[in-house]
Amino acid sequence: MATALVVGAGISGLATALRLTRSTWDVVVLDSGAHHAPVLITGPDRHAARRLAALPHDLHYETRRSKVTALHPDRFGVTVAFDDHEDEWFDVVVCAQPCCEAERLPGLRLETWSRDHVALLYRAVRDTGLPLSAAELLADAFDIHTGDCAAFAWWETTLKPHAIRRAFTRVR
Repeated sequence: MATALVVGAGISGLATALRLTRSTWDVVVLDSGAHHAPVLITGPDRHAARRLAALPHDLHYETRRSKVTALHPDRFGVTVAFDDHEDEWFDVVVCAQPCCEAERLPGLRLETWSRDHVALLYRAVRDTGLPLSAAELLADAFDIHTGDCAAFAWWETTLKPHAIRRAFTRVR
């Protein structure tokens, strides 16, 4: 069974966890413990939420309060170092919020939204403004493609036109 670590229990992280568990992934979600006010879901995100049946829905994943201290990608996945227990290996790590400090970890290129088996989902969301759609699309990519690198490449090229369109669209 494929394994995923989702860093961030916000709307993007939970949508990613929900969608991956539906595709029989074993998912661990890291939660900082701070609970925020409900997020207003509109536009494409509202349609994605309906497709995901995410409002409300039981999620079956493990939640931890650990912090990621380092990521070590290899050809097959990512070894993750935690602050409170031993290192653990995952097929994919999805950074769904910037508090994981992924940008400060050595070896992550920020010119793209992903590197090897690490998806910087929060960066894609910031650029497109589509948190649920981006999360749903990421999990779709893993269902469609057999290799993680191919899935990330498809996800990035599919989302980037939305980022470009948003840059030229006046937001009210």
